[in-house]
Amino acid sequence: MANIYPQQMLAFRQNLALFKTHQFGAESIHQTTQRVQKLILSFKEKDYHHVLIVGHGANLTATIRSLLGFEPALLLANGSLDNASLTILETDDCQNFHCLTWNDKSF
Repeated sequence: MANIYPQQMLAFRQNLALFKTHQFGAESIHQTTQRVQKLILSFKEKDYHHVLIVGHGANLTATIRSLLGFEPALLLANGSLDNASLTILETDDCQNFHCLTWNDKSF
């Protein structure tokens, strides 16, 4: 993929706002983050105290950073999540989120 689409793979890893999802038949960054955010916001109606979400790094990185208020061009500014890493968010209202742990691989 990197040899055929070098600019797109660079965008996928560094600036999702420049990634042309239509070129690959993929969801837009907005669509994928909104889909996961909708799931997360549905927890507000539940009496959950802890929720574990497992998924793909690019999607979770973009979704988590968008929940934290990052602009699309900055979703990958500090790198993306590594495989098998742990990130912990906290919220009291499913509106305002705080990152307690990011990309922990110490285990």
